[in-house]
Amino acid sequence: MNGDTVVTEATRKIVEQAIAALDFIPSPLARALSGAQQIRVGLLHRFPNAGSLGEYLVHLLDVASKAHASLVVREIADLAKHEATIDEIAESGVQGVILSPPLADVPGLLDALFARRIAVVATGSNRQTGRIVSVGIDDQEAARAMTLHLLRSGHTRIGFICGDPRFASAGLRLSGFRNAMREAGVRVADEMIAQGNYTYQSGLIAAEQLIGCAERPTAIFASNDDMAAATVAVAHRRRLDIPQDLSVCGFDDAVLATTISPELTTIGRPVADITRAAFRTLVAQVTSDTVAGGGLQVFGHKLIRRQSDGPPPSRTTPR
Repeated sequence: MNGDTVVTEATRKIVEQAIAALDFIPSPLARALSGAQQIRVGLLHRFPNAGSLGEYLVHLLDVASKAHASLVVREIADLAKHEATIDEIAESGVQGVILSPPLADVPGLLDALFARRIAVVATGSNRQTGRIVSVGIDDQEAARAMTLHLLRSGHTRIGFICGDPRFASAGLRLSGFRNAMREAGVRVADEMIAQGNYTYQSGLIAAEQLIGCAERPTAIFASNDDMAAATVAVAHRRRLDIPQDLSVCGFDDAVLATTISPELTTIGRPVADITRAAFRTLVAQVTSDTVAGGGLQVFGHKLIRRQSDGPPPSRTTPR
C-alpha cells in the first residue's frame, strides 16, 4: 500500500487481492502513526458517576485502538489540586489530553498543561476560545429548544435551576432559557430562578425553593439530570404527581435519566461523535507537532421526550 520496493510482486498481488476481497480502506491516521513511537493520549475527567465515565471510555477506547494509540485515564477529583495529576501524566509520556466537562473552565489547568507542552482538546460546552479546540453541542441553543418545548406545551410559569456559575455551560444554558422566554414574551420572575451547582444535593435545595413558592411553577427545567432527578424526589415527597402536577426536564441524558421514575425528558448529546472527533483532532495536533489554537466543532443536540413532562395542570394545585 505504501509502494515499498522491497515487497515482491507475488506478495504485492496477494495483498491487493485481500484488499479487494475485504473492501479495505486504509486509515490515514493509523498510517501516519505506523512505524512511529506509539502515541499516548490522556483523558482527564471529573465525572460524578461511573456511568458517565464509562460512556466516554467505550468510545475513546474504540477509536484509540484503531489508531494504535494508548489511553491514560485520570480523575481531577480536587479542582484546586491538579498539578500532581498533570505531573504524573506528563512523566508517563502523554502527549495530549482530552478534557471532559467542565475541566476546561478550571482556572490554571490549561496553563499547567501548556507549560508541560501537552496538547489539549476540550469536550462539553462549546465555547469560543483562542487557546484550545472545543468539541460539543451548542448548550445555549439546546436549552432554548427545551424551554420552547415547555412553552409550546402550555407552560408559562417555568422554574429554572442553574448550574455551577464557575463553568461555561451554566451561563450558556441559563441564557438559552432566558432567550426562549423573552422570545415568547413571558416574563421570568426572580423567584423562578434557583441556584444549583450540578450536584444532586444542590438540586434538592433548589427544587424545595421553587416548589415552595406561593405560586409554584408548573414546570421545572434543571441544568442537568442530577438536579432534575432531585426535583423529582422533592415533588414525590410533597405528593405531587409528575407530570400531571409538575413537569420536570433535565439536560445531558445521563444514565440517571432512565433509571428513575418517571424517566426524564432531557437533552441528549452524540457522545460517540464528540469523543471520537476530539480524539482525532488531538492526534492530528500531536502528530503534526502543531498547536491548533482556538476553534469549535459543533454537533447537533437531541430533545428526548420521556415521561416526566406534559401540559400544565388545568387548575392550580394546592401546595
